[in-house]
Amino acid sequence: MSLRAAILPVLAAVVVALQPVASFAATLRTATTVTSDTVRLSDLFMDLEPGQDRVLGPAPLPGSSFVVGGRQLLAIADQYGVDWLDQSATAQVTVTRAGRVLDRDFFIHLVKQSLPDLGEGPVTIELGDFHPMTVAADDPKPVVLSDVDWDQKSGRFSATVYRSHPLGDITQDSFLLTGTVHAAQRVLVYTHALAAGAIIGAGDVRVDESYTGHTGARAYTGDTDVAGMTLLHSVVVDEPVLERDLRRTIVMHKGDPIMLSYTSPGLHLSATGRALEDGGTGQYVHALNLASKMILTGRVVNGSEMEVDTTSGAVPSDGNALRRISASSRSGGQGGAYPR
Repeated sequence: MSLRAAILPVLAAVVVALQPVASFAATLRTATTVTSDTVRLSDLFMDLEPGQDRVLGPAPLPGSSFVVGGRQLLAIADQYGVDWLDQSATAQVTVTRAGRVLDRDFFIHLVKQSLPDLGEGPVTIELGDFHPMTVAADDPKPVVLSDVDWDQKSGRFSATVYRSHPLGDITQDSFLLTGTVHAAQRVLVYTHALAAGAIIGAGDVRVDESYTGHTGARAYTGDTDVAGMTLLHSVVVDEPVLERDLRRTIVMHKGDPIMLSYTSPGLHLSATGRALEDGGTGQYVHALNLASKMILTGRVVNGSEMEVDTTSGAVPSDGNALRRISASSRSGGQGGAYPR
């Protein structure tokens, strides 16, 4: 065997021995964001060896952070055999838990879904003392609304909000949600600002078919004719027309001589009478037929004419009847009533 042939196998073995061995040197992250409720070794270090990743412990609360200091990082690297480049006791990693803020709009939508009687029209929801809640970013149903109580007359509601995944802190896991809900309604609103004492004309009001504001009192609907009534206080545009806003404008006074009109299909009669109470245009009042001495009910047409309501019966004008009408006028303040 030649010397060359003897040396080649030895050189080959030396070359193989000198081939670099694969090594894994991890790199420390300075900051990391986690989406789960645990922190893993790979959240702190990049380039770990295959199969080296481990769960280290619980993550911070959604939307919160904590800092892992250098001494703790050295201990973790030593415990799990992490070859960490540039090891330092002054290093640190900030770990943040991703979170999603449930704001006012989120809870308004949740309330709408929880009140099936709202109908298909527009709805206005106002929340009371409200504080946003932060939950896990990947939680598809982070809260549950329970014990919903809605007073449809006043609009006020209350409900209890529970976290679907409690944190273990009673002050953060649930809270009382309160507010008001106003479903759409058909009401009269003012077309422009008016001053107190104004006489309402047909152009001063309009029908809002889907008013969602708060009325706070009985509002007139679009079926009510308020023309000729007097405004008791100033109002602004688009404000609902409330019963307390208006009083009748007196055009017919108690004791005035008036004409009583009877109208039916194919027949129109008239008679002289006397008003037994004050009344405004469109209001129903009582009057005395001077010929028959019977008390009639009718609608005020103007200051000198009343259209008799043929569906209401006439009553004799004895002392008791006249006293009842007089007492009713005093208790009502301003006579009869307007149809609503």
